[in-house]
Amino acid sequence: MTKGVEHTGFHPKSHYRSGRDSLADDFFAPCIREASTYRRAAGYFSSTALLAWIDGLPRAALRMLSIRLISSPMISEADRRILTTLDNDQARAAYRATVVDRILEEIAKLALSPNDTAIRARVFAWLIANDRLQLKFAFPEHLDEPGIFHEKFGIFDLEGGGRIAFTGSANETSGGHSRNYESIDVYCDWLPGEQDRVATKAEQFDETWAGEAAGLAVVEPSAKILDRLRQNADWPFVEPTLKEIADKPEEADPRWRHQDEAVAAFLENPAGILEMATGTGKTRTAIKILSHLVSEGAINCAIVTMEGTDLLEQWAGELDAWSLDGGPKWLIYRHFGRYHEMGDFLVDPEKTLIVVSRGQLARLLVRLPDRIEAKALIIHDEVHGLGTPSLVASLAGQHAAFGWRVGLSATPDRAYDAQGNDFITSELGPPLYRFPLEKAIARGVLSEFDYRPLAYDLTDGDRERLRLVYAKKAARLREGRPMGNEELWTEIAKVYKTAEAKPEIFEEHLRVAPEILNRSIIFVETIEYGERILASIHRRTHRYRTYYADDDRDHLVAFARGDIDCLITCHRISQGIDIRSLNAVILFASARAKLETIQRIGRCLRIDPTNLSKRALVVDFVRPGGEADTIPNADQERSAWLMDLATVRKGDDHGT
Repeated sequence: MTKGVEHTGFHPKSHYRSGRDSLADDFFAPCIREASTYRRAAGYFSSTALLAWIDGLPRAALRMLSIRLISSPMISEADRRILTTLDNDQARAAYRATVVDRILEEIAKLALSPNDTAIRARVFAWLIANDRLQLKFAFPEHLDEPGIFHEKFGIFDLEGGGRIAFTGSANETSGGHSRNYESIDVYCDWLPGEQDRVATKAEQFDETWAGEAAGLAVVEPSAKILDRLRQNADWPFVEPTLKEIADKPEEADPRWRHQDEAVAAFLENPAGILEMATGTGKTRTAIKILSHLVSEGAINCAIVTMEGTDLLEQWAGELDAWSLDGGPKWLIYRHFGRYHEMGDFLVDPEKTLIVVSRGQLARLLVRLPDRIEAKALIIHDEVHGLGTPSLVASLAGQHAAFGWRVGLSATPDRAYDAQGNDFITSELGPPLYRFPLEKAIARGVLSEFDYRPLAYDLTDGDRERLRLVYAKKAARLREGRPMGNEELWTEIAKVYKTAEAKPEIFEEHLRVAPEILNRSIIFVETIEYGERILASIHRRTHRYRTYYADDDRDHLVAFARGDIDCLITCHRISQGIDIRSLNAVILFASARAKLETIQRIGRCLRIDPTNLSKRALVVDFVRPGGEADTIPNADQERSAWLMDLATVRKGDDHGT
């Protein structure tokens, strides 16, 4: 009797291809529902990609399915260089084990985070703890400088008998199912002529899994990291409806009711600004708005825009999680950095969403049909950035056709820029809701903090630099090219931000308080100025890095996961990035306007779920005024404001 007679379940086609087939619905989901075991070789994974892969599998089947997954870890260029320079097998094996455990350690930390990603991480941990998922990682070593393990195939052993093997480019993630154009070839061992093909794939997988494949080193996660994952192993997921997601309060915690208040304010007037302090959940609030509008059928397209690759990546990840965790399964496109998916989005924008850099927004909007805009939502994060002169020129009048438009910012006003502020209001609408720092700290949404001002004064060299600024102003006036007030103020401010005395004062303070470097970000005005304080930091710790340019992005990732303790930067991470374990910010430079300071101190005020007793620290440099000064200087104004803010305590009556 052949297996074709025995098998009575799912009968797949021999080939599936995007556009003609839904790989998710037509192939992967039916196979997973009928399988008892699933052996998968699947390219390479980071921690977030691993969670996305798990989320691509039907959750109902995960409780019964046994999965063996082997892949190549997605490693940084620094890790790759280290692996190629290690000169003995033992050292390479030890470093590979460290790389593997680091990926899973990131997932263990994500399971504790108070956001949607935690749900995915806890599903992953549950699968590990209940022996539903076994992981191994493959490192090629067939060449002196190998690439990655990039085989993509799988074998389903079906409950009803028989095996299905497939090979091809698709992964189970949303991108592999839908966003990417993929294809797979399928073989069933109950069909004549296909038994050998299935058997060959099964043998190849088992050989690799056993560590017996030539040219591959196979690494298992350590017992320690697996135990860490098992600590967060409760099955966390109950499949909600889209309406339930839209209406669900933040973990039923009354501290977060401001998000629902902001949503309600926007739904009453679907064009305006939500002013919410850094760390209070602007992204979550916007996704609640998105969910509500989708569930009501009010929109069938959305655009999310801002500046900064880090923030754009973070938004794209949150939206992937939203779609996977009960969202409407819209296609989510990206057009920023290394992504170039605007053309794909414009081919058919219905039931899609695009995350796009604000600099590319004008190109997108002129090509978007009015009929689409009428049932579309546009979200501007860090909306104060919309008022720059170049965007005023390129985007004027472009938002009027949108049925729904919302701006998000901790401080939407642009200092000394009435034209930019008027433009933002004309394009998006007026402020609709405010939840400032004072309320957030008093309600316990943000951490209390201590404020530590360090006094400095100008040197003769600083005064000479100021004299040169005023000399430049006079020369420009004589030439008929007078300096505008903003240009003059910017040049004067730079002298104070790079004052010569600050590094020495910082060194003196570190002698008595070196602990301020632990989990800290130091904001400086220029790379050159940052170099002047590196020696002081190096004497106390080697666990520091700089983050000035794209080349340093690995340093930000290393800081976020706790591999280093101190990061020195200019302005690049003032906005949006969520590093909850950050304890202190040190302000060598901060603008007179509150916007920049709020963004920077907001980095350390986020509640850390792994350190509930956290109390943040803000270290500042303040220039005292002279006896003849009747008006506070910029440092004194900022210091008075921060000193008052530092007195706010959880439970204080601030109208919360």
